Amino acid sequence: MKMKIKIQFIRKQIQILRVIIQAIFMSGLILAFMPQYNPIGKYLFLTILLLGVFFCGWVCPFGSLQDWTAKLARFLKLPRYQVPDKFQKYLQLARYAFYAFGTLGIAFAFLNARKIFNHDLFAGKLTLTAGIILGLFILASLFIDRPFCNYFCTKGAYYGLFSVLRIFGIARDENKCIHCHLCDKKCPMNIKIEKNKFIRHPNCINCLTCVSVCPKKCISYKLNRNTQATAEKTIH
Repeated sequence: MKMKIKIQFIRKQIQILRVIIQAIFMSGLILAFMPQYNPIGKYLFLTILLLGVFFCGWVCPFGSLQDWTAKLARFLKLPRYQVPDKFQKYLQLARYAFYAFGTLGIAFAFLNARKIFNHDLFAGKLTLTAGIILGLFILASLFIDRPFCNYFCTKGAYYGLFSVLRIFGIARDENKCIHCHLCDKKCPMNIKIEKNKFIRHPNCINCLTCVSVCPKKCISYKLNRNTQATAEKTIH
């Protein structure tokens, strides 16, 4: 019973912990005591095959800015929109297309929004064009969750392609699920969690919002059962 209460307490505190960690890295960017995020991303890349992408959901300052802008919008009771699934399933491929273009040397100015905020803005290198690009994404964040991360972030696309091989991830207990759709509605990356038992979606940023909001606690972050079963068979 005590263990169950402890787990429930942890679930409730996950998002508070995430905001604190986001604030630490955001402070590091603003105060310049932790200015280099590419090396951090490289170190965390080593964990992607095992744990999935945590950098985007917990570390990236521009991702945090979009999250906080969304929280402000909800506080102000602004209308929020979620792209319908019939469009989302095609639009979510955009960032992978942009990534492919990038490998061919084809660049688009608006794809630099993350770099503009994480580097140029606080280095005093902000241009008018860059400022407009950044402003448009912040404005879009008032109405749509993580617009840049969802459709334009090529770095997230690069990480996501490797994260589909993850061993640990978000799992849903079908027996406990009441199909309330709350996990789908709250996912900032518009992933249909309710349709899967284990999330391998390349857009998943491990924000664990679905874990926090599930009323039946049927969603958790853990070792993939299939991986665990394979390991047990190998041992025995």
